[in-house]
Amino acid sequence: MLSPRLAAVRRPVLLVWAAALAGAWVVCTGLAAPKQVRLGLFAATLAAEVAAVATALAGRRALAPDDPQRATLSAIALGLALRTIAEVRLLLLYVDAVPSAIRESPTLWALFFFGLRYLYTAADVALLVGLGRTLRGLRSTGLGFALRRRDALVLVLLVPLPLVVYVLQAVTQVGPVDPNIFVFRVIGSGVGAVVTGVCVALASAALQMGGGAWAWIWGAAAAAGIARALAFVAAAAGPAVPFAAVIEQSLLWTFACGWLLATLLQRRLVADDRGG
Repeated sequence: MLSPRLAAVRRPVLLVWAAALAGAWVVCTGLAAPKQVRLGLFAATLAAEVAAVATALAGRRALAPDDPQRATLSAIALGLALRTIAEVRLLLLYVDAVPSAIRESPTLWALFFFGLRYLYTAADVALLVGLGRTLRGLRSTGLGFALRRRDALVLVLLVPLPLVVYVLQAVTQVGPVDPNIFVFRVIGSGVGAVVTGVCVALASAALQMGGGAWAWIWGAAAAAGIARALAFVAAAAGPAVPFAAVIEQSLLWTFACGWLLATLLQRRLVADDRGG
């Protein structure tokens, strides 16, 4: 059970998340403007991710230098920051604002368009480092947490995710396609599935310890990971699914809000522990 102070942090994030989704889909279905809705949700997603980075860094600064959580938050903040940089790249593409020097250079354009998309993968690796440290810390306690059946089922469903993405792309894509995006989605969904699996394991352990704030923190991170996994599926199935781009961005908005909630709760928890 969350304390009133932590519940007060959770409530507005969940309300904003739900309101933005509801508003986006009302506009999308009522006015049939999926491109504009996607851009609006993308802007909101980017803002939430910037807020999550700032909150993770604030939480890190509040911890003592020898606190094990500090290194964990450093890795998480790095991962969220790398993802934000990747999102800025995408924003430049969306609004056709890529500098001419990059567009006119084949080498710079290839690096910008093809290479920098792997910042998302680098971000996942950084998150995995931070989450892995926390998981190892739990295991070192010797308490021997076992996955609950429902959590194990989530992990089982995550295993074939890269194959599902690959098959969907092969079946639904028609005409000239960018083969590099196929490879990126398969790699990204694979690494993302591992990150999500670790978050699920952490949430499972927190629930077995009685729930509370840590269950919400790792549960929010796990929900974020599941949403991002489904976003890969939506992107792969795009040509065959109406409003696929809006579905994908809705899931990425959920990802951003999940990590924002996790970092806000962690920051509030540190403040409460310090009597702030």
